[in-house]
Amino acid sequence: MPARVRKKRSWLSFKALGAGALAASAFVLLVAARTSPQIKEAETCGSCHEATVEAFGLTPHAAAAASCTACHGQVLQHAEEGGKGNIFAFRSSDLPTDKSGRCLVCHAKDTPRYLAGPHHKASLDCTTCHAIHAEEVRPALLVTSPDKYCSLCHQDIFAEFKLNERHRLQEGILFCTTCHDPHEPTTRERLGGFQQQQCLKCHADKGGPFIYEHEASRVEGCSVCHEVHGSPNRHMLKFQNGADLCFSCHAAAPAWHSGFTPEKTNCLTCHTAIHGSNLSRLFLK
Repeated sequence: MPARVRKKRSWLSFKALGAGALAASAFVLLVAARTSPQIKEAETCGSCHEATVEAFGLTPHAAAAASCTACHGQVLQHAEEGGKGNIFAFRSSDLPTDKSGRCLVCHAKDTPRYLAGPHHKASLDCTTCHAIHAEEVRPALLVTSPDKYCSLCHQDIFAEFKLNERHRLQEGILFCTTCHDPHEPTTRERLGGFQQQQCLKCHADKGGPFIYEHEASRVEGCSVCHEVHGSPNRHMLKFQNGADLCFSCHAAAPAWHSGFTPEKTNCLTCHTAIHGSNLSRLFLK
């Protein structure tokens, strides 16, 4: 073992004695519950990576008795050669599949379909959104606060949340993860098809079951009519005028509808049960 490593071997005990060393003290308490090999590993890595090991000690990974080698591989040669040697360091040059693969060794049970999802297909990896050694421990180890981390990439979507009618993301009532699972495949992320079930968790009255169902809602999902992030329309419809929205699908309306114009017509005046009805196949009531 290099002299530098031997000299700093007891750095954890030293820092625990310092008044106000809250982070270090918390780390020592976590390390105290570990097995002897894990303590030695933390001491060895902390000799050079003191701030990193301290930050790691406050995370759920440390509480679960995880170790540096679980993610980075064997560090003995790395330490003996003064920072060189064969170690996996999650560098920008490493393949996203390799980096996420390290995380999925433990988290595959929690996120079994991540590799089929749009984030992985976009060459992102777990460390794009999650910071394992961050000085501030945030929920889910996110790079930034939950209400901002999605906006780092999805700025066009966050612009829609500034419209007058929107889901209450800015107020902190909802988060992106309230509706979207970032670790799931695209069909889950976009809430298409039968994924309107996600909307019905809050809007249960719109889900029926109905004897007469609006096919568009049942097959294509709520987003076929609604801009789910934000819209100028007070019902968050894709068209400001509701008739324009209805005519976009129902162009072949009965002949006696020809006198109705989008400017003068509100389809919901007659078709009041537009989400579904138990009495009328035309959704009249």
